[in-house]
Amino acid sequence: MIVQEYKHRVLYADTDAMGVMYYANYLRIYEGARADFLDKIDLSLTDMINSNVICPVINVNADYLSSAKYDWIVRVVSTVEKVPLAKLVFLQEMYSPDNILLNRAKITLGFVDMQKFTAIRCPEWIKEGFEKHFIKK
Repeated sequence: MIVQEYKHRVLYADTDAMGVMYYANYLRIYEGARADFLDKIDLSLTDMINSNVICPVINVNADYLSSAKYDWIVRVVSTVEKVPLAKLVFLQEMYSPDNILLNRAKITLGFVDMQKFTAIRCPEWIKEGFEKHFIKK
């Protein structure tokens, strides 16, 4: 298991007319947290793209429990429980400044060859990058 944390200040642009975070922006912030997660384990998106590998989202399951509000600093906890083989599954949770769970999502990414635009198994170098940071439960 690998667990990483990411912080985001809720911007005015993140909110809707009611002053709470617009529902789709949770996914945008989760994307930022995933990019940060990969950077922290030395697997940058730039390296993946330069190696002709992209990881599009293929499934999202999100639970909206409470609303994030303008100017809050929210904390996103991202967890990968298994070394990826064909899919990369992130469990992500967003917490308020008072540590209240606001949202949780299971986001599944696939691996795609950019040249052929076909699904591929997780490249060995990416799998190895996860393995060297993995902590057994």
